[in-house]
Amino acid sequence: MTSLSAKRILVLVGAGASVDFGIPQTSGFTDKLEEHMLADGYSVRSGGWDAYKCVKSELENYYGSESEAHFERIYHTLHELAAMKVSAGAVPKYKPVLLPFMQPNHGLKFDALRAAASSMLEAIYSIASASSAAPKQSVAPLSEFVRKLESIATTRIYTTNYDDFFSQASPHLFTGFTKKRGEFSLFSPEDYWSCWGQSGLFHLHGSVHLGFPLWLSGDPSIDIGELGWFESRDEAIKHSSFSGSGSPRLDGTELERSAIVTGLDKLGRLQQSPYLYYYSGLARDVVEADLIIVLGSGLGDYHLNSYLREARRSAEPTPLIYVGYWKEEGDELFEALNSVQTDHSEAVIHQLRVGQNSDIKFDAYRGWTTNSVAKIAIYTNGFYSFLKDPDSLDCVLQDIGA
Repeated sequence: MTSLSAKRILVLVGAGASVDFGIPQTSGFTDKLEEHMLADGYSVRSGGWDAYKCVKSELENYYGSESEAHFERIYHTLHELAAMKVSAGAVPKYKPVLLPFMQPNHGLKFDALRAAASSMLEAIYSIASASSAAPKQSVAPLSEFVRKLESIATTRIYTTNYDDFFSQASPHLFTGFTKKRGEFSLFSPEDYWSCWGQSGLFHLHGSVHLGFPLWLSGDPSIDIGELGWFESRDEAIKHSSFSGSGSPRLDGTELERSAIVTGLDKLGRLQQSPYLYYYSGLARDVVEADLIIVLGSGLGDYHLNSYLREARRSAEPTPLIYVGYWKEEGDELFEALNSVQTDHSEAVIHQLRVGQNSDIKFDAYRGWTTNSVAKIAIYTNGFYSFLKDPDSLDCVLQDIGA
């Protein structure tokens, strides 16, 4: 928590905060993704669609569940299998270290695997971009929410979502992309740190405004694989794919360069700009925050959970508000915290540290469960309902000492 006079609020945004605005949930997202892949002529001709179906089927059989064979696991499998390729005459740096100990039994061609992985990236980007272009709910309540936070403190918003609903609601927020180059802007590490006192919006896993501008500009100062921020989504999507070499990994494989970060090996993709600076800034924001607000996160990103755990494990934990969705409001939350041990409920209990049951007030306000001792409050009715009930937030902030 900062000792400075200027207060700071850290906001972490997850997928659940975009559902009401139109980003499809898991089953609907998969349907749209597969529609896009079927319409990708190159992927179909090169066997990419067949590779996708094969991997999806194998994962469903392996996990015994369709829901567990979700798109991030499918993409990860396709990408990692495609990475197990050795070119003739390759030096040790480009030979996968595990390959001598692995015997492929899938019969899928490397070109098909890579085409399927690339087609998935294009589909995910396209779905997020199209959904952003036509929000199903007004962003006005979101704009008011951000404005309210900024009236209280410097507000730093970190989102794992690709969409731009927060940008639409608050287009003034600082991103770090300040080097204007015509249709796009480049990230400035110097400005990112020098503008520490500004409210900002930082996309931790990519955005529908990011693309690869090198081939567009011909500017030799732009590195291969460097990302640029395009004000226009329509322009950004034209540059969202990268056709050059991947980013080398120490195990001899390559990471496919992409404008969005997905799959199970996110950390490998976060070592480039701007993500490297965003995560450094996030660590500092966690330490200096006077209040942390988590919106719509399923708490499935272990690297982000680590930040939250550190903020909450001290003798004086940083006050925290968690906005999620439970069908039966307080009753279902009570079950989740006391008997139904899902990954999500375990994360809420152990990472967010909700405190002792005797200190928890279920239904303290409509939709709210609070613990003034542990300095935490949980909203159970979903993100958009939370936005439409700003008055309760004032009471909750007082209860948890924020």
